[in-house]
Amino acid sequence: MSKGPSQIQKIARKIEILLERMNGLDFSTVIPVGELGFDEALVSKGSPSGNKYLTNLLSDLNIKQTDNILDIGCAKGGGLRCMTKFPFKNIDGIEISDVLANIAVKNFKKLNEPRVNITNINAIEFSHCADYDFIYLYNPFPESIMEKVLTKIQNQISSKKEVVIIYYNPVFHDQFEGYGLYKITEYHDMWGNGIKIYSNIKKSRRFASEKCNKF
Repeated sequence: MSKGPSQIQKIARKIEILLERMNGLDFSTVIPVGELGFDEALVSKGSPSGNKYLTNLLSDLNIKQTDNILDIGCAKGGGLRCMTKFPFKNIDGIEISDVLANIAVKNFKKLNEPRVNITNINAIEFSHCADYDFIYLYNPFPESIMEKVLTKIQNQISSKKEVVIIYYNPVFHDQFEGYGLYKITEYHDMWGNGIKIYSNIKKSRRFASEKCNKF
């Protein structure tokens, strides 16, 4: 069951926001969906997910310098920032909100991180999933939109190349296996929601066997 932040976690978040502002960054503040001009029934709020749990997960992956990763619904780029710790060739994010996308662009310009590219686009309209070795989602959509996005992913990726999908806060995880994806393993997260890992092939080559079944 999902749990809310503790008092210590709330204080830590406030300190994190203060430190970001002192450095001209903004990854951690959350703008309500309504203020961005979107329907909450169609768009989930963009919350930061670049924490130690995501870092630990990525550390277990066999990431190569030729690999590309895509964050679908990247918001201000908190998850992308975590990904820059690893040797990806390209670290891309797509975001439907131009406000959030522009903030993300400014963040990575400030950090002078040339591998990160942000595109302001509706995920349903994105047609380049085949360019990526890893796809990351932090529960960015309600169920009806997730179905459409999974259909797009299924139609674009090839069985000739493994694509690993990282689904943080996997509210609609039951949908994934119906789209030609196989659950490889799962990880704990801070809130008790978990992180599930899927692949388009039954036996992933991205994890050592001892790293699977983290729960």
